[in-house]
Amino acid sequence: MPGKRKKKGVFLPPTVGYSFKILLELCRKNQISPRYYLRVVIITLINLINLPFRVYERWRINPVVAKKEFNGTPVFILGHWRSGTTLLHNLLCQDERFGYVTTYQSVFPDTLHSKTGRFIFGLFTKLLIPGTRKGDNVELNAAFPQEEEFALGDKTPLCFYYFWMFPRQIRFYYNQAVRFQGVDKTLIDQWKNDYILLIKKALKNTNQECFLSKNPPNTARIRVLLEMFPNAKFIHIHRNPVEVFLSTRNFYYKMMPHLQLQTIAREEVDAHIFDIYKKLMNDFLEQKELIPPQNLVEIAFSDLEKEPEKNLEAIYKNFDLGGFDEALPNFQRHLEHVESYEKNKHNINAAVLAKIADEWGFMMKKYNYSVPENIEIVND
Repeated sequence: MPGKRKKKGVFLPPTVGYSFKILLELCRKNQISPRYYLRVVIITLINLINLPFRVYERWRINPVVAKKEFNGTPVFILGHWRSGTTLLHNLLCQDERFGYVTTYQSVFPDTLHSKTGRFIFGLFTKLLIPGTRKGDNVELNAAFPQEEEFALGDKTPLCFYYFWMFPRQIRFYYNQAVRFQGVDKTLIDQWKNDYILLIKKALKNTNQECFLSKNPPNTARIRVLLEMFPNAKFIHIHRNPVEVFLSTRNFYYKMMPHLQLQTIAREEVDAHIFDIYKKLMNDFLEQKELIPPQNLVEIAFSDLEKEPEKNLEAIYKNFDLGGFDEALPNFQRHLEHVESYEKNKHNINAAVLAKIADEWGFMMKKYNYSVPENIEIVND
């Protein structure tokens, strides 16, 4: 909002709310740069303070929630990071029928339903969380919708977002936690059970029955998600690859310093961006044929920006969700609230642009994209 003072805060890796065993394993298996030793100490202290509340919830509350039936059809928003997934997620969550993982739950997934723990760490989260997200100025709040990937590494060591702490290992975490390469079936089944429990707890927390997910790593997990939820609905939102690269790079450069536990050169970050995009989108194109046509909607980010109400209505009609007219006033209020959102401005090096065309050209061709006219090309 114009003139509104931005709340300052501190980002900490979500391991503050993870299993202590997972935290120790991550620190043991990965090289931590000396400059981040103090950050590790702070994370460990918060994690240990949180430990009794996690234990209580896991022993007393989780088994009760796990026994509850989940017969709803989840809706999964897919798409590479910086492709409009957040905008679409935040919009659809204005429909009060949808339940979702909140920012608080994504960090403290097992300190959600114990009253004392929720009070202490809810207050902690509110005090520390910044008013906007580094890298893209998106408004933040502990109760706002969030990606569930952060919470999926809580108890089972399969989480792509471990890379935020250990960015040099991003390819390893993609192959392990997204493609499940070399992962024992027992561990994958445990991950599935953790995911279902996370969804049940999210629905209990939001007091809803239909789960709405926004989790970019799921873009390449369609096969596994269909094993879990054969009738699931999928919305794939895509964006011009040139804009995706620039926005992703800017986001990584600004977010990573607040979360990482090991140093990494910017050139290596750029190489990872190129590689992960190719892997994710090729995996998506290969697996999307598994989705029944009536359960898949694909939209362009630019179309959602230009005509949000029209595109939302199309999603509701395609999935036969009903209730669009009732939710429309909420959509409109949210759109009015975010209309002053200020986007980052970008230019691009000619050599980088040529590399995008060479390595990501398959997506530009597939979805009929060309170089955006509003991006300045520089030669330095």
